[in-house]
Amino acid sequence: MKKIFAIVLTLALALSLSVTAFATEENHTITSDADGNPKPSTATTSVTFGVDPTYTITIPATVKLTKNTANGTVTYEQDATITASEGVRLLNGQTIRVTLSAGENEKTFVLNTKQGATLKYTVTVGNTEIKNGDIVATFGTSLKEQTSTLHFAAANPTFAGDYSDNVVFTISIQ
Repeated sequence: MKKIFAIVLTLALALSLSVTAFATEENHTITSDADGNPKPSTATTSVTFGVDPTYTITIPATVKLTKNTANGTVTYEQDATITASEGVRLLNGQTIRVTLSAGENEKTFVLNTKQGATLKYTVTVGNTEIKNGDIVATFGTSLKEQTSTLHFAAANPTFAGDYSDNVVFTISIQ
């Protein structure tokens, strides 16, 4: 009795499984009329494919300013590069925009020490000084690598200490 019950349950389970139905598109059929002419004489075929947008943006994890004594003055400076890797593919008319914002609750770029010393610093792209929230890079569809170089610079500090700040890069599609 148990074997029969097990078989019946197994059959019920197997029969209750859902089956996916695939709808097929109807092909065009052209036949001949009584005089041998094609009926209909034309057919339209749709040719399609899809390509998803893709990109890889690389942002530096750390920018360590190094001492610079050029021109008889002391500054701390370093370049950092934002990179859009090869093969950026976007929808027609779109670009990738990268903005830079000062640290949390900050309006300007300021380095701080644990002892409370502060030091303003600048970020430039080319000859343009970047303000809080400004665009630092724009990338478009390209098979080639694209870059934007940012220059970070601080004056010679009055106080010793380990200076640091966190900035925020925001990536958006425009």
